[in-house]
Amino acid sequence: MQLPASFAHISLEQDWQHSTAYPPLGFIPFHEGALGNGDTFGLYWPIGREACEPIVVETWHDEWRIQPHFSSLAAFLQAYTAAEDEYVTTPSLADDPASPRAAFLAAKELIAQRNPEAAIALLEAALAIVPEYTDALVLLHGQYVRAGRIDDAVKLAIQAIISPPSFGGPPFKALQWLRTQAVPEGELDPIWRACGQLSFNFGGSKDNVDYPVLLAAIDTYLEQGKHLSASTLMQTYAELMSAETVSFQERYEFDQTAFIARQIAVSAKLPNGSRDPAMLWLPDLA
Repeated sequence: MQLPASFAHISLEQDWQHSTAYPPLGFIPFHEGALGNGDTFGLYWPIGREACEPIVVETWHDEWRIQPHFSSLAAFLQAYTAAEDEYVTTPSLADDPASPRAAFLAAKELIAQRNPEAAIALLEAALAIVPEYTDALVLLHGQYVRAGRIDDAVKLAIQAIISPPSFGGPPFKALQWLRTQAVPEGELDPIWRACGQLSFNFGGSKDNVDYPVLLAAIDTYLEQGKHLSASTLMQTYAELMSAETVSFQERYEFDQTAFIARQIAVSAKLPNGSRDPAMLWLPDLA
């Protein structure tokens, strides 16, 4: 993962280790802008964009959410300086034209104003930066369906289903829509093939058939060499399972430490390298 040019201007937690499913792998917190309520800003490398400079996200820990506010550390630092010890809010598109969160919020307004073309452009730009931005995926999927772009809508529905709940969702409408689409003969995507078995209703039950389906899909993606999809779905699986009770996790043989270790190992096979934060400090900051 590539550190931003201006990282010396923030107090990164250099001893940060990914020991829990949330915040997601690829996130490293820093102290600037923190309110002291447990929410923090941090660097985040979107999955598959490890060779790019990170964006800046904010954790909303009470909701287990991540908000991709700033397109770069430089954009965050500009807003942080202007805030003068006040809360650093989501930038406007005028202040940070590439902000994924600002694009998402603006797209919602454009849809309400019956301007779907402009909304689609903004959502596509946001997803080019954060492909696992579940909120944007779900919103864009709906616009593709309305525009009759069925092939694109299928791809977006699958991506929304495998993307982490920390970035939005749940993708109920995308899943329900995908289940109405005929699976082509010879289709290789495991989520499309098995979407009829998924409900995406989690918690509050002793058993849930979604987990074996998702776990099998991860294995299939790995067998197909689709490490990007596998890494995305692994983060989703870890977050969902971590929200279950300990007894539930034991029944499904979920060991969080072992699963995270596997996540890191799989991420090392991504085209742009490992998502392990520990790799940042070797050797550049030694």
